[in-house]
Amino acid sequence: MLTIMIILACGGNATDDKAAEDLGAAVAGWTGGDFDFQTTSVKDQCLGGAFEALFMPDGPDTPHTFEHPVFIPSYGDLPQSYTIDFRAPFIEMPVTVDATDGQTYTIRGAVMEAVELGSYAYGDCVATMSVDADFSPVDANTATGDATISISNPRGEAGLCPVFDSDDCVVKLGTQAIRR
Repeated sequence: MLTIMIILACGGNATDDKAAEDLGAAVAGWTGGDFDFQTTSVKDQCLGGAFEALFMPDGPDTPHTFEHPVFIPSYGDLPQSYTIDFRAPFIEMPVTVDATDGQTYTIRGAVMEAVELGSYAYGDCVATMSVDADFSPVDANTATGDATISISNPRGEAGLCPVFDSDDCVVKLGTQAIRR
């Protein structure tokens, strides 16, 4: 949703050079490009941990790389709106990426209206997922961040939708982006 999903941006012109200076020598070589995103941690506040398997299917000690690379624009090209693909069911997620402070890349209120929760356990149940994310470069080829996925309005004809532990169903992800 996820992460994600999750989003960064980077440089190539005078604005980008200034932003890179502000980030310090450790990320002076940071530029935009294609990145592989990973979920590095999950905290499920909805279904007693059931969503943890969705975001880290190999267990909590094994980062999960998303199926599709994600393009991260340069700082000079922000704000920028486009769609990203992480992995099913997070395909064609509309996002707007910005970095108003020139360092931290943000996504606010990216919404997917009908995300399938998993046909094996939940039949035809879908839910609305809203994503907020913050990411920052840590070196020229890596960025880390956090994403908050708010899940609401589970619905389906088969009556198999889960009952959330609270009205405020939130999944928090730790993420990492690695340049391809």
